Amino acid sequence: MQENNKLITNIDNINTKIKKILENNLISNLIIIAIGVIASLAITIYSYLNIVNIDKLIDSVYSTNNFNILYSFYFYIFYFFCFSLIFNINSKFNLINIIIIFLSFLFVSILNLSTIFFAAIGTIENIEAYSQFYYIKYIFSVIIFFIIIALSYNGFQVLNSKTISEFFTFSADISIFACLIAGVVSTVFGIFAAIVIFLIKDIFNILDEKIIFKLILLSISFLSSIFPFLVYIVYRKMKTNISIYLSRILMPFSLLFIFILLLLLLMPDIRPYDNRVTFVLYNIMLAVIVLNMFFVRADYKSSIFTKALYIVLPIVAILFDILVLTSSLYRLAEYGITPNKITLVGTNLVMLGNLVFITIFNIKSILNIFKNNEDIKDIKNITIGDSKSVFYIYIYAAWAFIVCFIMPLFYNLFS
Repeated sequence: MQENNKLITNIDNINTKIKKILENNLISNLIIIAIGVIASLAITIYSYLNIVNIDKLIDSVYSTNNFNILYSFYFYIFYFFCFSLIFNINSKFNLINIIIIFLSFLFVSILNLSTIFFAAIGTIENIEAYSQFYYIKYIFSVIIFFIIIALSYNGFQVLNSKTISEFFTFSADISIFACLIAGVVSTVFGIFAAIVIFLIKDIFNILDEKIIFKLILLSISFLSSIFPFLVYIVYRKMKTNISIYLSRILMPFSLLFIFILLLLLLMPDIRPYDNRVTFVLYNIMLAVIVLNMFFVRADYKSSIFTKALYIVLPIVAILFDILVLTSSLYRLAEYGITPNKITLVGTNLVMLGNLVFITIFNIKSILNIFKNNEDIKDIKNITIGDSKSVFYIYIYAAWAFIVCFIMPLFYNLFS
């Protein structure tokens, strides 16, 4: 007991000392930039390994046992780990949170290593199944990393729906500004590179074109990966809610696109059941709609039109999800079982649950309005939905965990 108290006291002392240092904005910003540079170098190495893989694929010497394929994913993990650290580089520094973040990513890394081994053995004679596993893992691991980062943002307050919702706004705003800056800088960089190449074209003529192309790609990779860290430094001083308004603008367009896609069912040749391109389009549209619902923030001030859309869209999207789900099941039965098809069916079901979850909260809020006999004149102050609907991200986390670390154990079924 005394040892535990002593450990807690030591941790508190460390936290207090580091907090005092990080109260200086210059020091905290420099640390964030240093972390960003290290993380960006990791992504640059990761990009280089992928470029090497592409070269080998072109040269027909690509192998699923290649070191680059098996372990380049750890550079990807390291980048997200570094990004999750920056939320603690301030006066609220907490060593316990840093340890939790480290252990979370360490756990993911160990699981990834084990599942790679089983997937490689199970699909050793089926390169297509292994490649499907490889890309599925990349897509769904982002969900796991996103949730770890979200919890590091709010100090691992797992049941604090408000701060988790705020993180969705924060992450979207950071992404928007980072993309804008990346676009501007890339344009300037491209013009500058073109001028330099023109001025010293004799030197560049000596160099291999592949080398020049790789250097340009690696430079873009480094710059684009460091922008989120730089934008965060600025953003934490001047927070905006631009992503909320953009997501709300997307809602009426989502309804319009659903209507158009439903009309396409009248044309037998392009129905999602037999047309692969249409099937992919339907799934992408569904994913965009469901993802957008997390960023709408119904708890934030909104117009009557936005509230109405927030009620109608999930209901219409449920019908659309059922359509997509039936097409996924049809293709699974008609064309055989593959990792992609199983993952799609499961994801369709999880998204359907998400839409139903949102709809239930919307219905509850409407019933509460009538129950409390609220005046219709105050409709602008009425809250539709509940920020607790954001807790559904834990269902996505569970599904992503199954897809990334459990399903690969059974990939021998596809060999």
